[in-house]
Amino acid sequence: MTRFLKAAAASVLLMASGSVLAQQTEIPADLLALDFQRCMKDCEPGFGKETCTPLCNCTVDEFKKRLDFSKYLDLSAELSRGELSAGNRSVLDTIANFCASELEKSGVKVGSGDATQSN
Repeated sequence: MTRFLKAAAASVLLMASGSVLAQQTEIPADLLALDFQRCMKDCEPGFGKETCTPLCNCTVDEFKKRLDFSKYLDLSAELSRGELSAGNRSVLDTIANFCASELEKSGVKVGSGDATQSN
């Protein structure tokens, strides 16, 4: 689970700039796509594509559901500084736990280092 938390945290390191972007309420799809790519890059070496694809999809989907763009930018800024508030730590932990649970329900092994799906 700790490796996933690192992958989830690393997936939102991109900071967007500009007042036009900051006024949006939804996280732009291109930033979420970058988060997915970062998540996969950090996750795949330890868990493999079969585990990481649904895990990273879930993480990005949960960012869309749980964060507006302003909160997403705040989280990104904190992560880039290496300073995570208790509130944002709780958000990441909640998303990580939710996504790990969803994968386990679907039959994907999580946390064992085994990158295979159970059938």
